[in-house]
Amino acid sequence: MRDRFLNHFYFGTESDDTRVSQAFNRAANPFGDRVKAFLGSDSGHWDVPDITAVTANAYSMAEREIITEEDLRYFLSIHPLELYTSLNQDFFKDTGVEKAANEYLAAKK
Repeated sequence: MRDRFLNHFYFGTESDDTRVSQAFNRAANPFGDRVKAFLGSDSGHWDVPDITAVTANAYSMAEREIITEEDLRYFLSIHPLELYTSLNQDFFKDTGVEKAANEYLAAKK
């Protein structure tokens, strides 16, 4: 189950969806793992006039202890890095996060 599903499925969710806490509830999830939820926001939609509000919403879940700061890191950084670089190691090349992505990939080896 873990190798076939848990390691390969990613789930995008809104920054204010508190159900993401279930994805990071390692005590309740199979094998004690995180489900690979990540920020998949509608930040380009008309109802998001300030894009910084999207990440502020996500951070508020850590402030309210719905998820931990480590979970927030996985939600905003690690899971998207894993997803996109698993398909293309150079996905973040020539972007503002290229250095961080390369450091993450080097640490995984």
